[in-house]
Amino acid sequence: MDITPAPSFKRYVAVRCIASALVFIAMLNVVIAMTLYLTTGGSPIPEVGVGPLLITYAISYLALAAVSVALTLMLANLTFKKHHYWITDKRVVWRRGVIGYSITSVPLERISDVTISRTFWERLCGVSGLVIKEVGAVPKYYGYYGYSLGVFPTMIAVPNPEEVQRQILELISKKESKFTV
Repeated sequence: MDITPAPSFKRYVAVRCIASALVFIAMLNVVIAMTLYLTTGGSPIPEVGVGPLLITYAISYLALAAVSVALTLMLANLTFKKHHYWITDKRVVWRRGVIGYSITSVPLERISDVTISRTFWERLCGVSGLVIKEVGAVPKYYGYYGYSLGVFPTMIAVPNPEEVQRQILELISKKESKFTV
């Protein structure tokens, strides 16, 4: 089975990354705004109040946010092009990445469970993910971009996840029945 993520994958990646980036930028911008205010010859705060500093903060935050959103949207498109999933009668394979990519392959006999993921962010963006749980291993989750604090399921934005889950579990049970004769 050859699976391409649903187009809403781009929205999911962008929303998750933008949400975490905007929080990070807000914290970083305190230092940036103060530095900008002082280097541009801003008057001492006790003399003029915090108004000019807050204006500097707002302007620099909007500029940083615009750059961050633009970069994230470009990276979401690149990420979408690098994601792909394959399910064969021997293994489950997924390719993921941003500029480069990596391919992970898990033999069916190593899969202990396949879980459908529908977190708040996934529901918000209209996607579902599948988490492949391997025997004796931690479930595979992957982070994106240096500033992303969140993690993503093994296979994100899988069209019709219930059907894909059922097919993987059927392949596993067929594989197990061959060995338990």
